[in-house]
Amino acid sequence: MQSKKLCRLVLAGLSMLGTCGAAVLAEAADAGMHVDQVGYLTGYEKAAMVTDSGEDDFNIIDSKTGQVVFTGKLTAAKHDELSEEKLRRADFTPLNTPGTYKLKVGSRESYDFAIGDNVYAVPTVQTWRSFTLSRSGTPLNDKDVTGLQIKMGHAQDSAAQVYFTDKLNQKGDKVNVSGGWYDAGDYGKYTTTGAIAAAELLLAYEAHPGHFTKGQLLFPTGAQHDNQLPDALSEVKYELNFLKKMMRRDGSTFHKVAGAQWPGFDKSPDTDTQERFLYSTCTASTAMYGASLAIGARVYQNLDAAYAKELQKDADKVWNYLSRTKESIYRVDEGQESGSGPYNDTNDIQERLWMAAEMMRTTGDKRYEAYLKAHKAEFLQAPGFFTWDNTLALAQFAYAMAKNADAGFQAEVKQVYLAYADKIVGKIKQDGFGCALSKDEYTWASTKNALTQGDMLLMAYQLQPKAEYEEGALSQIHYMFGRNSLDKSFLTGMGSNPPEHPHNRIHESTGAYVPGLLVGGPNHIKGGDPDQTKYLEENKVPVAKSYLDVLTSWSTNEYAIDYTGTAAYALAWFAKPVKLTADELKLKRDFPSITK
Repeated sequence: MQSKKLCRLVLAGLSMLGTCGAAVLAEAADAGMHVDQVGYLTGYEKAAMVTDSGEDDFNIIDSKTGQVVFTGKLTAAKHDELSEEKLRRADFTPLNTPGTYKLKVGSRESYDFAIGDNVYAVPTVQTWRSFTLSRSGTPLNDKDVTGLQIKMGHAQDSAAQVYFTDKLNQKGDKVNVSGGWYDAGDYGKYTTTGAIAAAELLLAYEAHPGHFTKGQLLFPTGAQHDNQLPDALSEVKYELNFLKKMMRRDGSTFHKVAGAQWPGFDKSPDTDTQERFLYSTCTASTAMYGASLAIGARVYQNLDAAYAKELQKDADKVWNYLSRTKESIYRVDEGQESGSGPYNDTNDIQERLWMAAEMMRTTGDKRYEAYLKAHKAEFLQAPGFFTWDNTLALAQFAYAMAKNADAGFQAEVKQVYLAYADKIVGKIKQDGFGCALSKDEYTWASTKNALTQGDMLLMAYQLQPKAEYEEGALSQIHYMFGRNSLDKSFLTGMGSNPPEHPHNRIHESTGAYVPGLLVGGPNHIKGGDPDQTKYLEENKVPVAKSYLDVLTSWSTNEYAIDYTGTAAYALAWFAKPVKLTADELKLKRDFPSITK
């Protein structure tokens, strides 16, 4: 049996001491007591997983009083292949009294967790605020919440140099591409992930507009915002305005803006003064930008009609470009990947379909439906979970939600989409932790992969309101917040055992810790990064435990805006808007930086 209150080495320390200094010692709950460390919603299923120790009974105890408030029987032990644990399930769904609790089995106790009507309110706000704190091109002073202070991130983006020559630009041309969100732990800004992240946030708003209010995000000093809009839409507007600057006069887009070299971890956004360049053009990222414009045009319509009209005008321009440009383009120039990631999507059909479907949903114009019908074979393929290089599922959802669509064709699309949703539900039921990930989905960004499938279930719920779709999505939130084989929350700052050392230059260079960032999570495919590869080669690591909480494991512990966008969608679905204070958002513990 595991000893009570075991002081464990976080997995980061097992093989990384030589790379990152001292391992992180975490005073943890007893090993094998797997709970959602943030909490469970009243009125929904509540369950934890426990590694088998021979005990048959479990108790839920009040953390403040120590009194037992619920008693139940553990299910029979069952081997979980991906974690290599023998698991038993503790179901306490009938407990709906708000409070803070622990799960107890014999002498073992779990981390604290809450039960309540709005347990995800703070994580929701923190997740959406993380986009604000990832802004480029504006001063940030978040002294009241995180302490993050940045004078002006990459002011040189107002005169970024074009890296190549083509019919529209000469190498060395200077273009103002200031603003927008940094993509991830580096300082690149990409049309691809910027567009899909903005779309995720817009779709989250569209699903539940009543969950968003003005004053909700407690914008830090210096963060410009539109006081006429709900904070969430004001934040997305900041990114859309940057993406507009990436659009070229023919309707195509630049692919990314970044430096020629990866900046060191000592470089904050305002001290990374290297020249910045505009690299590549890519029809897939252009189509994704167009899709985000189409969504924005309908979401902003009743709040800022002039801005919505501007977005639609740009969307039309993008569609006209794509209509003239039949081939899939991903331009490659020597050296363009020396300081930034490629996002090299060379097959753009899924992204074109997505834009066409969003344009159909927004405008009702039948020519977009005609495009979808003309590509029926591709459009009616079984989707996977959507990601930056395959947005077919988003295309299908958009058309399934469109008004005035061809009823027969729309029914076919819905059938394909809902069949995949049912497949996700089946995977969740088979997994010991209720996680949607199959073995081959524990790759780079596995946590995003799980949350994306949860989001797709919530989209499916909008087409066919089945309780198992909502419960399946909640199960992915539980996985994210620590109901997994690592007892690890994968959202920074949230839960009792969140990432301590995310791969994030803003964290390391400023000493501030930004909550609400979704890190990649377990990655069992060797070659993700040197630390991850060494760890997998030198240890027998179960698939679901292939994670390192270290700065230099970018394939397991880096965040990205499109990762976080999936968490933002799921959390916003279940969180009710509340007026939080800066003190309520402050983290109640220290998160040490390796550079300190």
